[in-house]
Order: sequence, then C-alpha cells, then structure tokens
Amino acid sequence: MRVLLMPCGIGMGHTSRCLTIARKPQEEGAEVAFASYGCGYEILDSYQEYKTLKLPDIKFYGANGELDIKYTAKKSINIPYIFLKSIFHESRIIRKFKPDIILADSHFSVPITAKLLGVPCVMIQNELTLNFSDLYPQEKKIKYLENGLKKFIRNICNLSNVIMIPDVPGSTEIPLKLNNKVVHTGPFLKNNPVDIPPKDDLRMKLGFNISDKIVLVTVGGSNFGIELLKLICDSSSMINCDRLIIVTGPEIEADFIPETQNIIKKKFIENMMEWMKISDVIVTLAGHTTIMEAISLGIPNMIIPIDNHPEQLKNAVNIEKYGISIVDDLKNLEPDVLSKNINRLLTDPEIIERANKVKEIFSNFNGTEMAVKIIKGHARDNRPLQY
Repeated sequence: MRVLLMPCGIGMGHTSRCLTIARKPQEEGAEVAFASYGCGYEILDSYQEYKTLKLPDIKFYGANGELDIKYTAKKSINIPYIFLKSIFHESRIIRKFKPDIILADSHFSVPITAKLLGVPCVMIQNELTLNFSDLYPQEKKIKYLENGLKKFIRNICNLSNVIMIPDVPGSTEIPLKLNNKVVHTGPFLKNNPVDIPPKDDLRMKLGFNISDKIVLVTVGGSNFGIELLKLICDSSSMINCDRLIIVTGPEIEADFIPETQNIIKKKFIENMMEWMKISDVIVTLAGHTTIMEAISLGIPNMIIPIDNHPEQLKNAVNIEKYGISIVDDLKNLEPDVLSKNINRLLTDPEIIERANKVKEIFSNFNGTEMAVKIIKGHARDNRPLQY
C-alpha cells in the first residue's frame, strides 16, 4: 500500500499529527510519502524519515501575536492562482507516487485533486465552521467572505471519503450536509499515554529532580508565538517553579530568551509528550494538537489563543469547559497576571484533581489506531493505476 500525506504547512500541529499517523502503516510495510509547504515542509525535511515534496506556500499575516484577517484577505487576492498552482503540483506528485490513499490535513485543494484523479481521500479537520464575522461585526465584506468560505469548506470536504475529527464527540459543530462523512476518532497522539513511562522515571531519564516544579512553554512553529515568549521571559522571575522549559519551534529566532540554570531553551523536541508528562503546568497557544496532548496527559494548562484566529479561539472555548485550563487574551496579560495564573495552576488541588479525571475520559479513545483503520478501509488495492 502507498500512503501520501499532505498536511497544511502553517504551524507544526497539522504535520505533527500526520507524522503520528504515518508511522503505523510504515511499520506494516506501506510506502509513505509527504507533501507540504512552510513550517510543515521544514519539519518534514529536517526529519529525513520520509520522502518529502514541496508545495506552493500559503501565508497568514499579522503582528504582535495577532492574526490580521483583513490584511490576510487583501494579500490573498492571488489565492485562486496559488490554489490552481497547488492542484497542478499535487497532481504531478500523485501521478508519480501513485498512492492508494491520500490523507489531507486542513489542505483544501487536495480533495479536488484526488477526486479528479480518482484516488480515495481522507480529510483531517478539527474545525468545520468559521466565525470571522464575530470578530468584525461591522464589516460586511468579512461576513460575505465567511459565508463563502463556509460553503467552500463544506463542498470541498464533501469530496473526501471520510472526515476524521481528532477529538471526542460533541467537541465540534458539524454542518448537516457533512454528518454522514464525519468520524470522531479521539486525538492523534504520537504516544498512547498509558504506554509512556511514569513521571518520576521520565524525570530521572531526562535529568530532572523528582521534586522539581516544572513549567513547559511551547508556541508551535509560527511567529505568532513570539509575543508570548517575550511575556514569559518578563514573567520568569515571578513564576514559582524550579525549571522553565521553553520550546520555540523551528522557524522562531528567539535569541532574546536567556538560558540559565532554571530556564531551558529548546528549538524542537521530538519526544514532546514525554517532556509534557514531566511538567506540572503547560503554557501554550491554542493549537489543537498541543491542547489534545496536554489534556490527554492530564496536565493543567494555560491557553493563550492567537488574537483574531477563529480556530484557536474555538479551541480555547472547547478546552475551557474541562476546568483544567486558564484561558486569556495576550493583550490582557501583564507579567504579574501571567505569573499569578501559572502559580495557581501549580498549586490548586481542585484543578489537579479535575485534570486526572479528564485524563481518564480521554483514555477511552485511541485516535491514532482508529485513523489507521479508516485509512486501510478506504485505500484501494494495489492494482496498476491509470492516470
């Protein structure tokens, strides 16, 4: 079987969960290849574990930790050209690799290309609706854009064989026309939490004391996390922890972060879930993959969604209901407020107790195993392909 994975290349989360899924088919003898762009391509290319091909870049714009939807829309006037260019590149890759199944993670040109070439396609989406107009209620153009995008996403997803949502049932609003396509698999985790060694054992393995209070900060792969990193640095002296581990992501230049005995700076961590498990608190943006890893491990967390980013805002609302997260807007945070919230998460016994209960809920799901079963179920046989 040949499996081709095409994740959205913005940030690290889409690529990370595709890498998680890819390992099982490869272990079973499948030929696996990737195609992506941006940060996703950089991560895959640095791995050198899979054949990785480059797709045309798609960009989002903003500054100071905020997504500028209006400017992004303005700069995306050539998006139809980029879209057609993507389809052209994808079709060349598909014809050459001859996959039996394509996995597309939030990369919306792929189902069109797969349909044109008659190749089964499985989509990964953790969000099927948008709320741009809630952010700009006075902007009629944004409302028109949102309505058009909703219809576009619905029609594109309908071209796929299955839409996998890597979360638990009830977490995502599903358009009626897609109900029969959607499967809630549970999170795609690189490691099943029950198979990860105990916290104390991991701490000794990674060189930490069992009694240390550890806070892990991770901001994914985009530059939107720089402002949060600066705020963490300004707050570090007021955070009551023994070790502050800061993971910056491969595209972020973070020379402003000091490395001291108490502050550990990492560019990228391959065994991220082990480092999460040794932590007492996780501070992160509201990327879906990172949130799923944190709550599946039962780690209290502080979530700071990218301003004006509809998907991250919805992710934050979704996680908040479990009662183990403090969610705040970066614009509202000062060093004393941020440190106070982190210190509360480190010591509040009710939050720690709820975190253990949430971990039990998510332990009933094995999203990675379910995803592999779906891929196998929809892959065609290995007869010679005609394009």
